[in-house]
Amino acid sequence: MKYFSRLFIILLFILAACSNREYIPIPKDKDLIITINIKDSTISFIDATAKKELEQWVMEKPYSGGMLFPDGDTLLLYGKQIETVDLYSLSSGTFLSSWPTGKGIVNAYVLRNGKEIVFADQERNLARFFTLNGKEITSISTEAKPYTMLEGENKLFVLNIGDEILNVINLKEKVKQADMRIHSYAAGALIIQEKNELWVGGHGVGTDIESNIHIYDMSNGKLINTYYAPMMPINFAEWNDYIYVLSHGSNMLYKLTKTGELVQSMQIGANPFELAVYQNDLVIAGYDSDDIYFIDPMNLAIKQKVNVGQGPFQMIVRERN
Repeated sequence: MKYFSRLFIILLFILAACSNREYIPIPKDKDLIITINIKDSTISFIDATAKKELEQWVMEKPYSGGMLFPDGDTLLLYGKQIETVDLYSLSSGTFLSSWPTGKGIVNAYVLRNGKEIVFADQERNLARFFTLNGKEITSISTEAKPYTMLEGENKLFVLNIGDEILNVINLKEKVKQADMRIHSYAAGALIIQEKNELWVGGHGVGTDIESNIHIYDMSNGKLINTYYAPMMPINFAEWNDYIYVLSHGSNMLYKLTKTGELVQSMQIGANPFELAVYQNDLVIAGYDSDDIYFIDPMNLAIKQKVNVGQGPFQMIVRERN
């Protein structure tokens, strides 16, 4: 009997130790490129200024994405098959808490007001609004498989991978406005505010691969134009007067004017998914090459390549200045 009691105590100790696992702290004063690597369940922390890896955390859950709180220190992580979203402190390297969201979370975004987080929930087809303390405020129904979310002027645009409808949510009233009909299998988008345009990319399906960027008028939802960017344009970035488009089906990066003229292009990475801007650099993650590239946006020259964990699927940029 004493043996089983001791064994029970030892098991409790092991479980407690696992749940309170500590990681190498990440300095508060560093600008970071954080990659969520889904093949080996790691998180890589890159010194964005020095362009070299600082640390790598090996996680116990299959996280697929994350976001930083406005404090620049609290890292929220999620995964579609995980029952919670989990919070960690970068500066202490410790687990903070979990929010019981249930499975289905595939994207998260902090609103500009700095007080609310919205989650894309594909299990329930909802846009779910939470406070920074983890209290769910409300949820709004979307079409099938919500994923990409962008914030406009008092509006949230939600693209649904499984439907040809883009949902528009009034952020003040937390209600849906008139939806926009768009092309099928849309993914990735960018708002060009001064032109009142929404640029939307996509994957396509089967042999019908998407090779165009679709330009929509945000005021009435009408299709204005299409710009050619083969194949599978799924990520966008704006820098100065140019738009950069990452097409992961062809491993291509395109540099366009805001009227759609092609300025320059380059092949980069292996199956690149993610494109971000850090100061005067473009940063691209190669999912199958397990690295990130710092690119000069003027001439599309590679400044630096940095190895990260296996399968970088999402990037988070932290600027401390």
